[in-house]
Amino acid sequence: MVNSSSSGNEPGANPPSRPTIRPAQRQHPAPQAPGNSPYPGPVDTAGSGDQPLPSRRELRRREAEAAAAQGQPTAHYSDASDMYADPDYSGVESGQATQAMPPAHQGPPPTRREQAATRRKRQPVEREPLGPVRGTVRTFGELCITAGLVLILFVVWQLWWTDIEANRDNENLADQLTEDWANQDPNELPDDPDEPVVADPVDKNSAFGIFYIPRFGDDYYRTVAEGVDLEPVLNRMGVGRYPNSAMPGEVGNFSVAGHRVTYGKPFNKIANLRPGDEIIVQTKDGFYTYTFRNFDIILPDAVEVLSPVPDEPDYKGKDRILTMTACNPMFSARERYVAYSELTDWTPAKDGPPKSIKDSKAYDKVSKNGGA
Repeated sequence: MVNSSSSGNEPGANPPSRPTIRPAQRQHPAPQAPGNSPYPGPVDTAGSGDQPLPSRRELRRREAEAAAAQGQPTAHYSDASDMYADPDYSGVESGQATQAMPPAHQGPPPTRREQAATRRKRQPVEREPLGPVRGTVRTFGELCITAGLVLILFVVWQLWWTDIEANRDNENLADQLTEDWANQDPNELPDDPDEPVVADPVDKNSAFGIFYIPRFGDDYYRTVAEGVDLEPVLNRMGVGRYPNSAMPGEVGNFSVAGHRVTYGKPFNKIANLRPGDEIIVQTKDGFYTYTFRNFDIILPDAVEVLSPVPDEPDYKGKDRILTMTACNPMFSARERYVAYSELTDWTPAKDGPPKSIKDSKAYDKVSKNGGA
């Protein structure tokens, strides 16, 4: 409601005071004639004073329509009429280009969780400094983990990789040994056909024979060399002969040693031997067949088992014995496992191998590769 002190049509009257709009009231614009409206389109002249004012979006739409009708440049709004969404409409009827609006955002707006995740990615992570106690514990834990990994690698190398290398070296050595035999003449046979040829001892760390033990597998064979040093005999060459012991076929005690685990483990199955099992030793002169009799478990310092008569160092004896020694139990050197065998047969090289290994994979491989 507007209060005025006098009418504005009376001459000489004071100019009307500024109308006052009370907080509870709002003055609405008076309806205009159809020709005087600044906005295109029909004007509702029959509406009451309660009609709401047009929104900004509606005003922009009306301005765009009016500018288009007059041929003026206009902005393209997403809520404009369909004529501006037509790709064939260029808005250059009057020679002026239409101003293009940037494309609207595609897809739904990001959620609060996505916005929070984006903020976390942008913010650098600040780590709490370690105190002396936590730093010491952390360093000790890392050292323990490193030591554990090194220990695991060592076990893998010791139990697996050494076998691969030793088996490869054993195969190469057996091939080389049989090639040398093929190019050498055997020793002269004795007058007694039952008397085996006994060769002279070879130089230290030199191979001179091949072991075949069918009980250990159809493809089992290992070279035997002079000496029982770990390097290079036991770790690379297979089986080692104790110095000063008898040679194959000689009266006395032909004593050898071999690993039970790791480095090719030539005597890994020594505990599987049973009385009557044959152990064949091949040399340049022929094949010596020993038959297993019994076994014993002793302490490492019980060297009397290497005497010509085991456990009887004062006797010379007349038997031809083979003594094989290996560590006992498995993965330990606390004791020694000793297997005793006796020579029961002898076959010259010219007569070929005995029946027990003639058709075996082991002898077939050695004879083909080396030419023995």
